[in-house]
Amino acid sequence: MASSNSNNIIILGSGSTGGFLAEELSSENNVILIDKDINKINQIKSKNKLDIMTISGDAADLNLFEEIDLKTINFFIACTNDDKLNLLTAMYFEKIPGIQTLIVLKNNKYKDYPGKLGFPEIKTFYQGDIVSEKIMNLFETPYSWETEKIADSRILFLKIKIDEMSPLIGKSLYSLNKDGVNKWKFLAVTEDTLNHKLNFVKPDGPATRLKRDDIALVVIANEFETEFEETYFSNKDSELKNIFIVGGSYIASNVAKRLLRRKCNVKLIVTDKARARELSEELSGVEIILGEPTNEDLLVDHGVGVDCDYFLALTDDDEINVLSALLSNKLKAKNSLVVYSKSEYQNVINSIGAEREINTKYSISGEINSYIMRKNYSHETIVDEDTKIFEFEAQEDLNIEGISSNISLAFVIRNNELKDLVCNPEKGIAKKGDYVICVTLNSEAEKDLESKILK
Repeated sequence: MASSNSNNIIILGSGSTGGFLAEELSSENNVILIDKDINKINQIKSKNKLDIMTISGDAADLNLFEEIDLKTINFFIACTNDDKLNLLTAMYFEKIPGIQTLIVLKNNKYKDYPGKLGFPEIKTFYQGDIVSEKIMNLFETPYSWETEKIADSRILFLKIKIDEMSPLIGKSLYSLNKDGVNKWKFLAVTEDTLNHKLNFVKPDGPATRLKRDDIALVVIANEFETEFEETYFSNKDSELKNIFIVGGSYIASNVAKRLLRRKCNVKLIVTDKARARELSEELSGVEIILGEPTNEDLLVDHGVGVDCDYFLALTDDDEINVLSALLSNKLKAKNSLVVYSKSEYQNVINSIGAEREINTKYSISGEINSYIMRKNYSHETIVDEDTKIFEFEAQEDLNIEGISSNISLAFVIRNNELKDLVCNPEKGIAKKGDYVICVTLNSEAEKDLESKILK
C-alpha cells in the first residue's frame, strides 16, 4: 500500500513494460493504469494482486483523462506500442503544471521529436540505445554474463557463470572476498542451478564454495576490474573478433557500428530484402546476409561455429532469437546473447545454454523506475524479476543486512567529497550520509529495504 508521501502516477499502456512498471511502482506509489483493452489490464491487476486504479479507453481521445484529478498527478508515463500516441499524450500532460512526463519510444526516428515539437522537458527512454549500451558493456567484461555500471560508473556489477574450466571452481566465497576486501565482493550465488531458474542466496558461512554451473553476483570497484580479470580469468576471453548478428533492428545496426569501431569482423543476417539493402548502404564494412536466422545450413556456410566469438540474437521476435541462439550453441559458437521481452523466456534461454540474455522490459523499466525514485534516493537497477540493486544515501545509521536475511551489502561510499569506498563497514553498519550499494534477492527483501529508506 502506498504511503502518504507517495507519488501519483499514470501509466498509459499495459504491455510488457507498462504492466511490469505498474507492478514495480504500485508498492510505494498510487498508480493508475490505462489501456484500451480492459481485459488486459484487469488480468495484470488480478494476476499480480495490484492495488491500482484502472481505466479502459482510447487515450487518443484526450477527454478520457477528464475523470482524473490531474492536479494531484506527479508523473505520466506513456509506454504503449504506438510512438505517436505516446508523443501526443505526453505533450498534453507536459502542459499541466506539476506533472513530469516520460515516454518510451520504439522507433529511433522519434527520439528527437519532443525537442523539435517544443517540448524538451519530456523525458524520453528509447530501448534501442539502452539495450545497445548494455550489450557493449558485455564486451568490456567478456567473462561476465551481465554487466551493469553503477554508482556513476565507479562500480561494476557482474553476473558470472562458473564454467567447467573456471579457476573459481572450488574456491570459497569467504576467501575470495578476503582477497578482494575493498576491491571486490561476491554477494550471492544460485541456490539450485539444475532447475534453470535463477534463485540467488547469500553465502552461508565461510564453507560456501563455487561449483560448476553456479552463477555468482559480484561487485568490483572500477579501478580494480583489470586486477580482478587477470586474477581469475587470465584475459582468456578478451579477444572477441568474429561477431555474427541476427536481425535488422536498430539495436542490431547500432551494435554492428560500435563493433566495427572495435575492429571486429561483423556479419549480419536480415530476412527482409529492402532492409538488407538499407543496411548495406548504412554499414560499410559489415557483411550483410539475406536469409532466415533459423536456417542451420546458412549459419554454417557463413561461419557460425567454433571460430564465431559471439553470436548476438537481436531481432524483435523473442522466438526467433531463442531458436537462432539454440542453433549457435549447437554449432559451438563461443558465446551467445539473446535479447527478449517476455519474462517466460528467461528459463528457456537459461535451459538452452545461451550464455547471456538481456530483457528489454527490465532494461527500460529499470531506467524509468530509477528516474522516478531518484526523487527519494539515488538509483535502482533491475537484474531480474526477483533481484535488484539499490543505491541510496543513508539518512540514519543502518544495519543493512539486519533489515532482511535476503539483502547483501556490497559497498558503501564514505566521505562523499573524497569518495572513499568501504567494502565491509564495521559490523555491516552504514553510517548516516554514506552512499550505500546493496542487492535485494527477493521481493520481500525489496519491500523491507524500501520501508527503511523511503520514509
